[in-house]
This record gives sequence, structure tokens and C-alpha cells, in this order.
Amino acid sequence: MNNLTSITTDFTHGHQAHKNPWLKSVRDAARSRLKGLKLPTQKTEDWKYLKLEKLLVNEQLEAQSVRELHAKSADDIDKLLAQSLISGLDGYRLVFVNGVFVSKLSHINSTPYSVLFSEANPAQQALIVAHLDTSHNYYNDYFSSLNSAQLEDGLLIHIPQDCIVDKPFYIVNLTIGERPKANMMRLLIIAERGSKATLIEHEDAPLKHAGMVNTVIECFVNDKAHLIHNRIQLDESVTSLCSHRVKQGRSSIYQQHQISLASKLKRNDITVSLQGEYGRTDIRGTFCARHQQTIDTHTCTEHIAPNCSSNEVFRGLVDNQANAVFNGRIHIHPNAQKTLAELSNKNLLLSDLATINTKPELEIYADDVKCSHGATVGQIDSESLFYLQSRGIPRGEAKRLLSLAFIAEVVDQLGENSVRDFVTQRLSSLFTSLQYEGAN
Repeated sequence: MNNLTSITTDFTHGHQAHKNPWLKSVRDAARSRLKGLKLPTQKTEDWKYLKLEKLLVNEQLEAQSVRELHAKSADDIDKLLAQSLISGLDGYRLVFVNGVFVSKLSHINSTPYSVLFSEANPAQQALIVAHLDTSHNYYNDYFSSLNSAQLEDGLLIHIPQDCIVDKPFYIVNLTIGERPKANMMRLLIIAERGSKATLIEHEDAPLKHAGMVNTVIECFVNDKAHLIHNRIQLDESVTSLCSHRVKQGRSSIYQQHQISLASKLKRNDITVSLQGEYGRTDIRGTFCARHQQTIDTHTCTEHIAPNCSSNEVFRGLVDNQANAVFNGRIHIHPNAQKTLAELSNKNLLLSDLATINTKPELEIYADDVKCSHGATVGQIDSESLFYLQSRGIPRGEAKRLLSLAFIAEVVDQLGENSVRDFVTQRLSSLFTSLQYEGAN
């Protein structure tokens, strides 16, 4: 039995969360589901490229309950934030450390439309309970159910009808501490009809502390709403599991930009359900893995309503002995006529020992659709490399420049200039340290 299994046993049988008793029905339902689920193995189709138990067996994890941080800890975190925050970003900042909200470092009093579950009024509590765990294909997800079974607190962002939020919500998730913890993050976003907002999630581990973060994000983008969602995952030392579900209404728009650095294990599951006619989804992401890291990205776009469109673009860079997995699925339901769906995944292997398994899928049950998908795995173009070397650029630097250019299509789409500059600087620093094969 590995440590994650022990934690599961604690929370399904022994551990009982007492905070926010109005969430008890959600926790109880999740515990019941969890009893019928098992930790995924390589025999589980969506996890077949990963030896999950081997990746988790050495994690010395302890269950983390929601609690207040001491003032001294907050002072230490304040210093660490200076290293991690996106400089120049004007946004409504919300800081979580090891899954615990830190009000001293946040703008909670000046942040409109956001509230912690623990501080929700009766109307907000009813709204939360009505939406939690109602995402598409949720109940077969082991880690999502584990998150709900341990649910003590979370963050609600509720954008009122026809409201255009003037600044982005900037959510900072930091992982620190001498002993690794199993931290649970929960985020619920509800964009009402005709609203528009931008959300920036920033995950980091400033001092490279180990641990595990199990995150569940549920987004409800109602009719004619527009949500822009940037996910910046820079925590290379943290085992990260994220289940992300999106429901879209009629004429709604959901845009996501995802920048992910791999870790011992990083898994991102994204499911978008287009349930209203004329909805549009645009997801762009890049992932970078090095050393012996592992990153696994699964996307699923469920076209349920007609006249909808989706576009997915992912770029991957894998170096050293790292392993990457990409599985992109487009599912066209029988009533989803006039659908336009595109999926592209291109990858560069920067070492002969690096591996990537890419698997684009189309499942179509309608006869009047236009769909395309493609995936490539290759190495840096030798002619481009020779061209740069002929201009006096060392081979290692030339590979770094070509690697950055390869993912620029995704990075350049980040809307906020400060976010784009921050990500570019971090990635540039990362590629400086890459040990390209044949760099001499």
C-alpha cells in the first residue's frame, strides 16, 4: 500500500471534516463513490502510459487539513512571494499556500465576485452546493472524488449577469514546507449570462519543496459569457494532479492558455462540454519536461449541441530521460451537426532518451461536421540548426533559440503583456540549463 492509498483510507473511513457542515452532503457522496473506485493502473485506458504506483510509492505524504498559518509563516511566505509573483500584473490577487488561503497576502476585501466557501452567505452556499460535482464525466474520476471526499474549503468566483470584470483574478498557489503534504485545491467559477472575466492561475514552489497537489476546477460559462483562463504551472518539484471540467452555454466562449513545466508527475485532465448552440472553445498549451520528469495531458471536447467550434493547439518539448503523454479526444454527439473541430499536437524530442506518447482521437456520430486532428514527434530541424551555427551561434544556444521558437505560437497568445514576459523569462532560463545532446 503506498502513501496515497493510506490517505484515501484515512479520508474515506477515519478522517471526518467538520468545517463547513453544509458541505457534508458533497463529502458523503464523494466518499461513497470513492469506495467503488480504485487507484488507476496501466490497465486503466487513460493511464496506460504511466506507472502511477511507482511514481507515487516514495512520496512521504501526509493529509493536509485546512488551518490558519502562523504570522511568522506568513512573513516568510511574503519574502518568497517576491520571487514568484508576476511583476507588473494589475489584478485581484488571491494567495493560497499548501492549499490554505492567506488573507494577509491577498486582496480579498477589494476583490469583487469572489468568496471562500467558508465565508459564503446562505445564497452563495446554495449556489455552491448546486454546482459542485455536476461536471461532465466526473464520477469515474478517482482523484476528483478524492478531492471532494476531503473538501473543507474552496474558492467561488461568481461573475454576475452582463458584468465585465475590469481586472483579472490572479490566483497564486504556492507549495512550501519541510515535509511534503497532500494538499487539496478546489475552484468553482460561474460566469453568468453575458459576463466576461479573465482568470490567471499561477502554481509555483519557490524553494523547490516537494509535495502533492490535487486540484479540481469546475467552470460554468453560461449563455453569451466569455471566460479567459490562463494556467501557469511552474512547480517542477511538486506532484500535481488536476481535474478541470468546463460546461458552456449558448454562444459562450471559453479560452484557455496553459504553460506547464513537468515534475516527478504532473497530470492535467481537461474536459469541455459544449452544451449550447454556437459555443466556441479555444485551448492552447505547451509542456516542457526534462531530467526524469513525467507530464501527462488529457483533453476531451464534448460537442453536444450543433453549430459549435473548438480548436486545440499543444506543443511539447521533452529532453534528457523525461516522459510526456498527450491524449486529445474530440467527441461529436449525434445532435451536434455543423460542428467545426480541430486538434493539433506537435512535439520535439531534444534527446535520444526522451519519450512521448501522443494519441489524438476522433469519435463522430454526426454526418454534417468538419473535423481534423494531427500529431507529430520529431527533432530539431538540422538545416535550421546549421543556419544559426553558420551565423556564429554555438550549437547549444542555437538549440535553445529553436526550442523557444517552437513553443512561441502558444506563449505569444497569452493576453497580458506582464504574464507573457514573465513566462518567456522563466522558459528562457529553463532552456539555458537544458543539457542538449551534442551541444558541443
